[in-house]
Amino acid sequence: MAVVRIGIGAASPPARAGRDTFLKYLDTLEAQGWDSLWFSDRIVGPGWVIDPIVGMSMIAAHTKKLKFGTSVLLMSVRSPVAMARALGTIDFMSNGRLILGVGVGQEADTEYVAMGVRKNDRGKRLDEAIMLMRRLWTEDKVTHASPFTRLADAQLYPKPAQANVPIWIGGRTEAAIKRTGLMGDGWLPTQVTVDEVARGIAQVRRYAADAGRQVPDDHFGVQLGCYIVENGPVPMDKVGQHLLRRRTDVGLEQLHLLGTAEQVNARLRELIDAGATKFVLNPACGMDELWRQLELQSELVVRPWHAKKDAVGAG
Repeated sequence: MAVVRIGIGAASPPARAGRDTFLKYLDTLEAQGWDSLWFSDRIVGPGWVIDPIVGMSMIAAHTKKLKFGTSVLLMSVRSPVAMARALGTIDFMSNGRLILGVGVGQEADTEYVAMGVRKNDRGKRLDEAIMLMRRLWTEDKVTHASPFTRLADAQLYPKPAQANVPIWIGGRTEAAIKRTGLMGDGWLPTQVTVDEVARGIAQVRRYAADAGRQVPDDHFGVQLGCYIVENGPVPMDKVGQHLLRRRTDVGLEQLHLLGTAEQVNARLRELIDAGATKFVLNPACGMDELWRQLELQSELVVRPWHAKKDAVGAG
């Protein structure tokens, strides 16, 4: 039986409402039994996005059980040394609650220009960052030379609480799937259908096997929007404004969890049958509905699935 864990995104709207609202959000998530809170990442741009390092630091200080992660951190434009230090410290101070999701970044040039990084180097930079952060977290001294980074007997402290901070790869491209198999601890795509989840997991496993490694069966996840109606149809004119729309080849209902609790759980079961066991839900609503959606989603989706997880653990 699959061990399912369900986390949540949408950290920025409560943060934008101010410190007290954000802390109320953290308290609510922990009390309702959500597994984790995930942060998106933007360096520059028109959207209001809380800095993930700052946000995760607040979780580490304010909560005791809630795990947290990035979905995803733009490591192709960030210093792996600076990030290894910041993330290692956060994991240490939170007693090992960090899950690091990383990605190459957006297609637009804006952030690469702002950070002084060539877009054509983003894949190489990400691969090096994954390797270097792991070395800095586990080795006493690190020496490394590349066109991007030079280290000579570099020492980095504190080390993270986890012996190996899990690094999950975001993205649904062939490159992201291959990187997961060759280097990642888990896969966390978005905007994927059930069939694409099943095919992607099979591909990750093949790449991992060819490299003589294995991605754990319970390290395959999906990010998707969620909106539960207590009765009647989904108000798509309102809900649609809060759903990620990066594809036009498939309908929104194939990429998100929308409908009654029965419909949402049935769709979730399809994804679980395809091999996914970790989920990051983004409530598809504004702040006026957020607290009610949290209540509905935690009561009707999160707690029932986590109860099954606890039953498995007890056995």
